[in-house]
Amino acid sequence: MTEVTWEGERIETDSLWYHLFQKGVELGTWDVHGLIEEIGFEEDREVWESLEPDEREQIRRLLSGFLDGEHEVGQDASDHLQQIMNAPCLEDNEVKQMYMTMLTLTEHKHTQFIDLYFRNVMTGEDNYSELDPRRGGSRTPIVQATGLGEVFEHQGLLTAKAAHSHDPVDIAKAATNYHLNVEGTLARTGFFGINKMTDTAPLPLLNYAFKFISTDEGRHITHGVRLLQELIAKEEQGLPEFQGVKDGILDVLQEDVPHMGEFAYMFTDSVGDPLGIDHSDVLLRGGQLIDGMYNESLGLDVDYMKFVTRIGDRHSELVEEGIDDELEHQRELYRRQRGVAADGGDGPAGGNGSGGDGGAS
Repeated sequence: MTEVTWEGERIETDSLWYHLFQKGVELGTWDVHGLIEEIGFEEDREVWESLEPDEREQIRRLLSGFLDGEHEVGQDASDHLQQIMNAPCLEDNEVKQMYMTMLTLTEHKHTQFIDLYFRNVMTGEDNYSELDPRRGGSRTPIVQATGLGEVFEHQGLLTAKAAHSHDPVDIAKAATNYHLNVEGTLARTGFFGINKMTDTAPLPLLNYAFKFISTDEGRHITHGVRLLQELIAKEEQGLPEFQGVKDGILDVLQEDVPHMGEFAYMFTDSVGDPLGIDHSDVLLRGGQLIDGMYNESLGLDVDYMKFVTRIGDRHSELVEEGIDDELEHQRELYRRQRGVAADGGDGPAGGNGSGGDGGAS
């Protein structure tokens, strides 16, 4: 962290959140356009065009989760997290709010990069990515067909409730979903998948940008962990309004984990895993992340292998159920909402997107 040798009047310059804010100023202001101008789309597009259809499909599935996920967290940061940081039950509100402005900026930049990448590199098929779910549109079919959509819906509900109630238990639940489950487990497991994927399909712009995105997310997770540590410490001190914080954290973990496991299956085994990401490795990585955040950082007694087993059981169910029909159903709903008929022609609404062959999410 940058050493600060001077003090502020209202701003606590020795606060962790001040240091996170300053790190965001120093490291988080990387420029998406500048990065694209430096590296360019061309090499990634050449690699993309050289890939087999099933390899493209696997990349689309994984990046669809990031596209919708970054969009969702950016909107919640703009709408609700800033209000949560003003809660009277929290300490260092001023610098927490300062940090949240930097968090919001970086989340929107992640959306900016992934959106531009979809448009300028991932050509040749329908990306199902142009509708805005916050304005009456739909998430991508791959997200809607899995529990990932449930996790994002849960996120929106929890952050909205905490922003309005300012209740410590509500804040703990929102931070658990947003910072530990979505950013700490889903996103970091996705980074793991991207790193393995690009060993086979080297995409220099994508890989380089995700190094910046991963660094940004690391600060966001640190914020969430320290916020939850603050709430847990006050519960352990016996302060009445903080009672139930730890139970709330564990409840949210219980609710989110099976849904997150569904998405891991959807971008690995259900597509045949042509790029060799390996569902077992993804599962192990998720378990390690849960153990590190919930046990090592928060001091909770979470049997993370129990959660790994639950995901494994859900994986077996998905193999038996088959998800192709549900995925195609979500694609058809997307086309109808967009106004594009299933055959790629204009539907009754006169769609504004290009139809596709339905082979991608």
